[in-house]
Amino acid sequence: MATLEKIRGKAGLLVTVIGVALLAFIVGDLLNSGHTFFRMNQDKVAVINGKRIMTEEFQTRVQARTDEMQNMYKRYGMSLPEGSAARINKEVFDQMINEVLLEEEADKLGIAVSKEELADLLQGDNIVPQVKQLFTNPQTGVFDKQVLLNFLNVILNENSPEAQNPETAEQISQQRKMWLDMEKSVKQQRQVEKFFTLMTKSVQANKLDIEAAYQNGKVSADFAYAVQSYSSIPDSTVKISDSELKELYNKEKENFKQDEKRVVKYFSVDIVPSEGDYKITEEKINNLKNTFTTTQDVAGMLSLNTDVPYTDAYVAERSMDTDMKNFVANAQVNDVEGPIFVNNAYKMYRLMGKTVAPDSVKVRHIMYPLQKDEQMTAQFDSLLNVLKNGGDFAQLAQKFSVDQSSAQNGGDLGWMTETSAVQLGQKFVNAIFNSNGSGYMTVESPYGRHIVQVTERTAPVAKAKVAQLVMNVRPSSETYSTLYNGVSQYIATNTDVESFEKNAKDKGYIVSTANLTRDDVSLGNINDARQAIKWAFNAKKGAISEIYNVENKFMVAALADVQKEGYADVKQVEPQLKAKLMADKKAEIIMDDLQGKNAKSLDAYAQAMKSRIDTAKFVSFAVNAIAGVGFEPVLTAKAPYADLNTLVGPVKGNNGVYVFSVYNKTENKEPMNADTEKQKYMQSVNQIISSQLINVMKDKAEIEDNRIKFF
Repeated sequence: MATLEKIRGKAGLLVTVIGVALLAFIVGDLLNSGHTFFRMNQDKVAVINGKRIMTEEFQTRVQARTDEMQNMYKRYGMSLPEGSAARINKEVFDQMINEVLLEEEADKLGIAVSKEELADLLQGDNIVPQVKQLFTNPQTGVFDKQVLLNFLNVILNENSPEAQNPETAEQISQQRKMWLDMEKSVKQQRQVEKFFTLMTKSVQANKLDIEAAYQNGKVSADFAYAVQSYSSIPDSTVKISDSELKELYNKEKENFKQDEKRVVKYFSVDIVPSEGDYKITEEKINNLKNTFTTTQDVAGMLSLNTDVPYTDAYVAERSMDTDMKNFVANAQVNDVEGPIFVNNAYKMYRLMGKTVAPDSVKVRHIMYPLQKDEQMTAQFDSLLNVLKNGGDFAQLAQKFSVDQSSAQNGGDLGWMTETSAVQLGQKFVNAIFNSNGSGYMTVESPYGRHIVQVTERTAPVAKAKVAQLVMNVRPSSETYSTLYNGVSQYIATNTDVESFEKNAKDKGYIVSTANLTRDDVSLGNINDARQAIKWAFNAKKGAISEIYNVENKFMVAALADVQKEGYADVKQVEPQLKAKLMADKKAEIIMDDLQGKNAKSLDAYAQAMKSRIDTAKFVSFAVNAIAGVGFEPVLTAKAPYADLNTLVGPVKGNNGVYVFSVYNKTENKEPMNADTEKQKYMQSVNQIISSQLINVMKDKAEIEDNRIKFF
């Protein structure tokens, strides 16, 4: 009892202690979850109508697209061009925005793609073109559905022998991922097609639309005209008041909506070699001439010294550049020429050999893994015997070759030169270029064991093997530092936008101006300027950027203005307003002057305008632009309906004041075909819907774009 009494006496204190502990626990949990929530809010690339695109998801998509582009360029022996990273980011971002918007609309409308429909598009009776293209024989141009089905059986069956084989498992995994990405793409494409079809079918032409479209193009006119350009009146003679600018601005304010922008002043300095760099490079190559001439290990020597990798292969003389061809024509084996200076590089040639042989051979193969266990070797030998006894090479390649890309085409590697074949090793090159006939050969490469057959050869031509020692002239570290320090010193002494621009000319820098949006990738002639653009959207007005090293240039920018999203103010659009007011006022001056001349003929008007008479033909109300004139709605509106041989004007146009006379009219006598006119009209409408629908959806959506924080 005494104990219980003590507890009762301390009850208030216990409640307080427990309450504080619970509060600490709850607050701690809230702080932790709040930290996670804060991080999630910070880690979003965009929010579209409340749906987040997280950076991890975005980066995964970007990486997949980058890999795809790199593989595509690699097939042609090229690397991704400068600026690709920023452009891929934008492409993926736009695609993800479109997907969210279209998915929302499709869900609202109940648009779906069933499993059966998707299967039909991928492997059924209505296979989409992008799948067909992958499984079309390049030689015959015929789509092979069985090859597609075999391919799917391999990549989608995780228990297949190919998927279990360590040599091919990684390749199978990559192909499976690519296929699943294609499935998703085809499904989305089909959903989009249905959505667009629904949109276009919801718009129909009525009788008045069709009749108007027909009448607009029914009559065309040929006319002679004279024009006095607005440029004939000096701008200094025209006065424009602030009130006039304001009045026009208010009238056309809706045309001045703008995205958020940054106005930057910038210049770049090319990082190019100095005279000293040329001399140093020439000395280096001359010092190597004796070694290049006498070495027995040309490949080893070049691997350490040349900027152009040595290819141990014979090349057709007719395909060589002029300098190399001239050298080969007069050289003996081991002769050396150079150094010569070509395309900002010093070069030396050494003739390694000459021959007469086919330039190209057409090859097919069946490839096995390199490991030689008894079962694999027995199967390899058995396959060779089957072929020698009349087996079907294409079918056997499809079934047994671990080179899936060529197996789909019956093992065909296509036409190969020594240069293209050397990637498979010198043994492979020797086998296919030194053989006669079309028998089967076995050869090893770094990739596997091959059963090879040469099916065709080109006619023998003169070929040569030439070693090149090439040294490109590059800016030295001293040159690099001199250029960098010059720019660094300039921005250190010109710390505001005004002086940054004003004093540049004295240093030989040319300052340009750019109006940047969040979407921009390039800056003038700099393709990959995304880093500088990101800076501009995170800097304060008046700031000077760091020095960026982009595309072999030093580039620096100054943030001259920050323009918020909304309506541009009068000052921003003043040049546009002035140009329009200037044209209106000049038109009045020209027309008043012409009225005083009292001209009665087109010749007289042309003399008064100090102009000449030109002609325009086939002008109807449906024409958007007139050849030799441009966009002049006043002429397309008046000419088809003007009386023949009658002066019309002066009339105010976009570019000047016109006087014209119609000398011929052509009228379409064919009665209106309602179906044809409706089809033409709907084609025009559908084009507008297709090109503008996504933009309209974006305008109506709430899109928070945070890319500039990350990319």
